[in-house]
Amino acid sequence: MRKILLSMIASVLSIAAFSQCQNLFISEYVEGNYNNKAIEIYNPTNAAINLSGYRIVRYSNGGTSPQFLALAGTLASSEVYVIVIDKRDPSATGYDTIVFAELIAHADTFMSGAYPGPMYFNGNDAITLETTSGTYVDIIGVVGQNPGQAWTSDTAAGFTDALGGRWWTKDHTLIRKPTVQQGITTNPTYFNPVVEWDSLPKNTFSTLGWHKGNCTPNSINNIKKQNNAFFFPNPVAGSFFTVKATQIIESVEITNAIGQVIYSKKNADFSGDMKIETTNMLNGIYMVKIFFTDNSSIIKKVIIE
Repeated sequence: MRKILLSMIASVLSIAAFSQCQNLFISEYVEGNYNNKAIEIYNPTNAAINLSGYRIVRYSNGGTSPQFLALAGTLASSEVYVIVIDKRDPSATGYDTIVFAELIAHADTFMSGAYPGPMYFNGNDAITLETTSGTYVDIIGVVGQNPGQAWTSDTAAGFTDALGGRWWTKDHTLIRKPTVQQGITTNPTYFNPVVEWDSLPKNTFSTLGWHKGNCTPNSINNIKKQNNAFFFPNPVAGSFFTVKATQIIESVEITNAIGQVIYSKKNADFSGDMKIETTNMLNGIYMVKIFFTDNSSIIKKVIIE
C-alpha cells in the first residue's frame, strides 16, 4: 500500500509539474557593458512553438508605454532562442559600440538596433514576453515601477536600490532557476530577483544557448545546445574573415558549391579565433565546416563578394 501511495503522489507531482510547462518563458537575461544585451527564451513544452505569436516588450524607466519587438520563426521543444541587440558594425563608437564577439557567437538572431527599442534595456526597465494580443507570458521587474538603477534583493527597500542594495538587473547576467516551470503572468507588486533567478557577473555569456529545467518530460532533454560560431565580416568584401566560436576551434575546412574542399587550416595554437584568407577564392557562397576540440563540428555558410 505504501508503494502504491508513493507512486500515486509521484504521479500527481509529475502531472502538476507538466501542467505548468505549457508556455514559453525567459530563461536568461544579459545586461552587460555597452551594448552587450541579450534575452534568451525557452520552450519547456512537448511541441514546437510559432514565435510569430509573441513579442518582447520594454517598459522604460518605470513607464507604462510599451516598446515592441515582434518575434518570428519556430522554437523547438526544449530549445532556447537567443536574441542579441543588432550592434555589429566594427566602425561604430559610443552608444553604437559593437557587441562583444563572444556574445555575437551565441546569437540566434539580432534585433532592434534602432533607438529606442526593447533591446536597449538597462537595469531599471521592466522586460516582458507577451503574446501579440498583449497578454503577459513572463515579466522581469515590475511594469510601472522605477527601482532606481536596478532591482535588488533588499527587502527593506522594496527590492529597489533606494537603500544602496546590490544591483541584480544591471551589470549582471541572470539565469532562471531550474525549478521555474512557467513565467510571471501577472504584473507583480514587487520584484525579488532572488526567488527565481541566479546571478552571474557582468558579461557572462557562456551560459547562453541552453537551459536546464525541471519540466517533465523535457528535463532529460535539457542538454547543452550545439556549439556555435560567428564569421566576421559576412559577406566578405576583403581578403579574409575571422571565425569566432563558443568552443575552442581545432580546424576549419571550406568546400565550394560542388562539395570540393578548397581550404583547410588547423588552429595550431588553439587561439580564441581564426583568420581565414580568401584571396584565392572566387565570389560565391561557400560552406565552412568548423571542427571543435570536444570532437563536435558544425557547418555554416559564408559569402565571398
